[in-house]
Amino acid sequence: MKLKFHSIIVLFFIAGLLSAQNLPKFSGLMFGDLYYNASAFDAAKKDLNGFQFRRIYITTDYNISDNFSSRFRLESDQGEITNNGKITVMVKDAWLQWKNIFNGSNLLFGISPTPAFDVSEGAWGHRYLEKTIMDLFGIVPSRDLGIDLKGKLSSDGSFKYWVKIGNNSGNSPESNKYKRFYGMLEFNPSPGFLITVYGDYASAAQKIDPYDHSLKGNGSFVGAAFLNYRQKGSFSIGLEGFLKNQQNNYSSSANSTLSSQSGNGISLWAYVNLSETAQLVGRFDSYDPNTGADNDGRSLLLAGVQFNPIKNVSITPNIEVMSYQASSSNGGDKSDVVPRVTFFWEF
Repeated sequence: MKLKFHSIIVLFFIAGLLSAQNLPKFSGLMFGDLYYNASAFDAAKKDLNGFQFRRIYITTDYNISDNFSSRFRLESDQGEITNNGKITVMVKDAWLQWKNIFNGSNLLFGISPTPAFDVSEGAWGHRYLEKTIMDLFGIVPSRDLGIDLKGKLSSDGSFKYWVKIGNNSGNSPESNKYKRFYGMLEFNPSPGFLITVYGDYASAAQKIDPYDHSLKGNGSFVGAAFLNYRQKGSFSIGLEGFLKNQQNNYSSSANSTLSSQSGNGISLWAYVNLSETAQLVGRFDSYDPNTGADNDGRSLLLAGVQFNPIKNVSITPNIEVMSYQASSSNGGDKSDVVPRVTFFWEF
């Protein structure tokens, strides 16, 4: 059988890859739901139902050398669509890592995770059901383009640090001169106990006070802590809380000067293994974006039972309830109530 010239070239290319010492590693995950909006704060969304993908990842990891590695990850979901309504793709991660730039520390450059909730999201382990609280309410972006230094502060790895300087533009290109400065400490006092302490400062352009027309600073500070206790193969429980303060971002009335806006949130979650293939999951969040204002708070209640027919595949009947203190602007309900069957798999 004769082969065309381009087919021969492809075969040689594949053979070259297979003979290479450092092959790129490809991986991915997908999750989505069969859902029904039994109740909706936005009246237009009530009774909406169907199938949806909430996340698709395709990831390439490559070890360039013993000391350098890289990741490139694409993300697609139904929240990102083109002008004609089609699901589109965005760059989620694109970073270079210099391993052991000095003893016990690594340097990263590019689009990479922020320190805010990367550890707590890993402990939660159920991102396919819902984001962690600071991610869910947009307190800190999950990614930023910048430079990171992270590593061990103790020889046994029980005390770690992570600092980052980023654009504060998420996955979008930079559009101003202001930056965000992140820092996190992680403690593992015992094999089953985890503690993180986090803080960041985001600089911002000055804003005009409508009361006296003066320019005032508008920078923000976020502080957070996370506690997790787990028994491997049995159960895990986590508690995460944060405070946010933004300078001169709130006025109590049209005739008052700007003052700082303070917000806070707390999240309590747990899961317990019922058997080798079944797990019970529950979570409660409370969020107040502005302690100086009334009727702007929200709370989340989530419960589900996860089934794993095989490793890396799960099917989770669950229900999510988001309740609002405010009244709907278009006659909707006080809560979003969404029964779902969530499908997750990774490869």
